[in-house]
Amino acid sequence: MPRTHDEIREVKAAFYNIRRFPNVIGCVDGDSAYSCKEYLLTPLLNPTTVGENNYNRAQIQTRNTVERTFGVWKRRFACLSLGLRTKLNTTLEVIVATAVLHNMAALRNDYFEYFPEVEEINEINLENGVNGNNAGGNALRRSLIENHFIQ
Repeated sequence: MPRTHDEIREVKAAFYNIRRFPNVIGCVDGDSAYSCKEYLLTPLLNPTTVGENNYNRAQIQTRNTVERTFGVWKRRFACLSLGLRTKLNTTLEVIVATAVLHNMAALRNDYFEYFPEVEEINEINLENGVNGNNAGGNALRRSLIENHFIQ
């Protein structure tokens, strides 16, 4: 993971040049069922500071946005929700093709009516207890909180 502002700028530029994804630094938001890793950021199970609570709130809101998008995408292209029974390369091509078509429709304001199947997440699932210990992931999350979520 990038550690300085210059490194962050370089990584963002590289992601943008590769796939035209703006402002990406290479992390995925996951839920508390996963361990926090350097590439998979999870919520804190027991936030105690304002910064930690701000991080959790932002992380949950981002994950909800992603989950809603996946829901719309799966309803627009039912093959994605039913499961693809194709070879891996074909499956990957179908996923990319449906993503491109979905984005093209969004650019043309061709919105698909979506009624969410799942409630939005507003809190951390503490029951699974898997949100394990990973020094690199925890250090990255701590740095992110200290640099971006403390008021």
